[in-house]
Amino acid sequence: MEEKKSLTESELFSIGSSLCARSEHCSAEISTRLLRGTDDKMLVARVIARLCEEGFIDEERYTRAFINDKLRFARWGRLKIRQELWRKQVPESIYGPLLDAIDESRYISVLRDLIKAKRKSLKGKNDFDVKMKLLRFCISRGFEPKYIYPLLQLDDSDYEDFSDREEVF
Repeated sequence: MEEKKSLTESELFSIGSSLCARSEHCSAEISTRLLRGTDDKMLVARVIARLCEEGFIDEERYTRAFINDKLRFARWGRLKIRQELWRKQVPESIYGPLLDAIDESRYISVLRDLIKAKRKSLKGKNDFDVKMKLLRFCISRGFEPKYIYPLLQLDDSDYEDFSDREEVF
């Protein structure tokens, strides 16, 4: 087995700052990447601390961008986003309030569009079968059942004027 080449602190800082300059990263992602260049965890911790001090790594900025991207582009629900942020070792004190601050109408709109698009591609023996497939699909995307159930009761024609129907929730 080949021994790892141990990079210097300045080389590790250069790698970390370069990665952070291209896109947002959390400290755990950068730490994992830097540990490929050295076995010294204390050295990596110092580099991470310096990257945070100099503004290359900002957990709150990263979390805001992550939540926005996953909701908007990947169309994930709060539960899946929460799980992924936990896996990336972002503190709950950072992501909890940001997830709670998601605009409800935007969140419901994303779910409504997701259900509408998926419904077109599903085949089932009956309406109940299709709704169960939609329910499983939405839950796998991380949406809460309290938002899914009311939307499953709508017919395709109801989706256009759904934004006016807040009383369903």
